Amino acid sequence: MDSVQKFSVVLPLHNEEENLKELHSRLKAVLEGLGGPYEIIFVDDASTDRGFETLRDINANNPFVRVIRFKKNCGESAALAAGFNAARGEIIITMDADLQSEPRDIPKLIEKLNDYDVAWGRRVKRQDDPIRNMFSWGGNLARRLLIGDAAMDAGSPLRVMKRAVVKKVNLFKGLHRFYPTLCRMEGFRVIEIPIAHYPRTHGQSKYNIRNRLFKYAVDLLAVKWMHSRHIDYEIIEELDERAS
Repeated sequence: MDSVQKFSVVLPLHNEEENLKELHSRLKAVLEGLGGPYEIIFVDDASTDRGFETLRDINANNPFVRVIRFKKNCGESAALAAGFNAARGEIIITMDADLQSEPRDIPKLIEKLNDYDVAWGRRVKRQDDPIRNMFSWGGNLARRLLIGDAAMDAGSPLRVMKRAVVKKVNLFKGLHRFYPTLCRMEGFRVIEIPIAHYPRTHGQSKYNIRNRLFKYAVDLLAVKWMHSRHIDYEIIEELDERAS
């Protein structure tokens, strides 16, 4: 495998055993159609099912698949950070392993990188339960009101971005939900593109409004503080006699 790939797909997961083979099959077909070298990085966040055994089989049959396994459950932000650190690609792609997003939407997001640094998938006609949809709507509204970020679906897991983005934008625990905001704070150009969304057919959602509401509020205030304290400057001229 080349030391540098054109495409790196980072897939954080926890207990998604039943989805992994189908996800790999769909991703492989899309990535091979893109016409460039690729790698698929599964980051197993200490799953307790037999998912790692499935990943071991996938890895054995596809040399472009890499697997990272955590010793203990650390959360999605940590899984994404580990995947970003391991990725060798010029273009980084992320999505969940629950098959609610479709790999066939990836090429139209990649096309937008000609003019933008990040292309974010905005889920239309979401197939989640009403409570989760209401929480997502309220969270996006609160973020726009407190921070001024116009992202319509900041929690969408399907996104593509240039390598420079993941190298500059730091992830903190829980802040993967605010990634578009963090990207814009660092001066990157972000666009949202409508994508399909599907109901979960296997596995269980990790979403729980009881343990998300307080954490989201704390994280939102943390991002608001970061946003208000962010250093932003532009040098228009610099004189240095020693350079001559």
